[in-house]
Amino acid sequence: MRRLALIFALAAATPLHATSTHPTAKVLEVMRENGCRLDVSRVEDAFSARDLRPEDVSAVVNGWAEQGLAGLDGPTFEIAPAICGAHGLASENAAGRADALYDFVRLNGCRMVEEEAEIKLRPAGFTQAETPDLIARLVDQGRAHQEDPYIIVIGDAC
Repeated sequence: MRRLALIFALAAATPLHATSTHPTAKVLEVMRENGCRLDVSRVEDAFSARDLRPEDVSAVVNGWAEQGLAGLDGPTFEIAPAICGAHGLASENAAGRADALYDFVRLNGCRMVEEEAEIKLRPAGFTQAETPDLIARLVDQGRAHQEDPYIIVIGDAC
C-alpha cells in the first residue's frame, strides 16, 4: 500500500487541467475501461484524460486500498471484482461473472432491490439478460438466495 501511495503521489506532482466533481465515478470508469487493471506507467495519461486532479485520484485509490479493494500487482494497479464488476470478463465466463456479481452485491450491502439493481448493475458490466442466470447460478451453489424483491447474498461477509 505504501508503494501505491508513492506512485500516486508522484502523479500528483504533475498539474492537470479541470477539477472533477465526481472523482470516484471517473476513476472507476477509467479502471473499468481498462479491464480493472492499469499499468502504472499509464496512470497519469489515463486519469488526466478525464480531467482528474492527481490528488483526487490519490484520495480515491488510497481509500480503496485501505479497504482492500485495490492494490499493486507488480507494475499493475488493479481494483477488486467487488468494485470492478464484470468488466474485463468475457461474456462466456459465467462462473467468473457470477463471482463478480456475488462480490459486487456483497460490497453494496449484501442485498439489492430490483430498482437498485437496474441502476447499479449495468454500469458494473452486467447485462439485464444475464443477471437472472447469474443469480440462479449463485442460488444453486448455495452462495445466495433470492426473495422478492431482494437479491440477498449469504456468506461470511454478510
